[in-house]
Amino acid sequence: MSKRYSKNIIGLSLIEILIGIIITSIMMAAMYTSYSVVNQSYNQVSEKAKISKSSRDLVSMLMRDIRMAGFRYYAGSFEISKYAADTTTQCSSPGMTLPKLSYLIFLDGFDQLSSVEYDTDQNHNPIVIRKNTLGPNRTSETRGSSGVTGDTDLCCDQIQIVYEDFNQNHILQPYKKYRITYFGKQTATDEVETPNGIETINRYGVFKLIQGWEQERTSLTDCVFPTTGSWVTTCPECTSQPVLVRDHIEDMEFIPFDENGRVVRDSSGAYPAPELTGIRDRLYDIRGVDIKLIFRSKENFFSRRAARAITGLSSRNQSYEDQYLRDTVVVSVHTRNIGGESFQ
Repeated sequence: MSKRYSKNIIGLSLIEILIGIIITSIMMAAMYTSYSVVNQSYNQVSEKAKISKSSRDLVSMLMRDIRMAGFRYYAGSFEISKYAADTTTQCSSPGMTLPKLSYLIFLDGFDQLSSVEYDTDQNHNPIVIRKNTLGPNRTSETRGSSGVTGDTDLCCDQIQIVYEDFNQNHILQPYKKYRITYFGKQTATDEVETPNGIETINRYGVFKLIQGWEQERTSLTDCVFPTTGSWVTTCPECTSQPVLVRDHIEDMEFIPFDENGRVVRDSSGAYPAPELTGIRDRLYDIRGVDIKLIFRSKENFFSRRAARAITGLSSRNQSYEDQYLRDTVVVSVHTRNIGGESFQ
């Protein structure tokens, strides 16, 4: 009886259990490998998308502002009439008349250069590009045309853009003038594994500073337009301090060109600027700007170090050997308001 009963016992032998464990382990390993591959691909695609979006946003911002460079506002009959209606009771006959063209003073910066902060540099030129200059003002760290001797870290160029606007509701100063400065500045340091060991490298970001030209009447009873003014950062549209637009940038380069597509520079490679007496008279020859931006990923992107070369518009070619992803953006922007009638 017990013999017959034992034949009907259903169970797994030790060998069968071991085989099941092995098969399950293989399946789990395959699933984990597939998940790791998919997750890594997703992270790479996501990182590429972030860099691409950041580059598009910054390029769009630069293009919009460069196209505004040199813009002059002409007040129409509506603005002039509205301005007169708000001020005729404050001034004796014939009252306060708003000029059709801006009354704001123009300073080319040739004689107003300062060695202190950016807000005392009175430059009003539509576009000024300074090579290898860190910081918002022309007296910030300047690397020269080829950078510091033995230093391959050449970030970044600085560009200043000036244009006019109008605000009919601002009775004391309806004409507006803005100066926008884009520049590079060190934000932090990162440790990078190199063939020579762990090295510390500088990390840079792109900053934006918006200044407004203040040339207001003292009060509504003041019936004479002032003849002096200054750049300030206290206007509603201004930034009191430079604002970080994009971090993790390797390089930002601007190259001005004339109506024939030739680079506007002197024999040393410098671009027109108020402080450069030999080439500042060519500030109004600029008809467009080539822009080159190099971004890098925030985290390591590649599984191992690889040597990569970044080429650009000029002789400033850079090579890297690390695990970061880099994206280069090169665009040409034509100015719309420089040339023909002078901005002055």
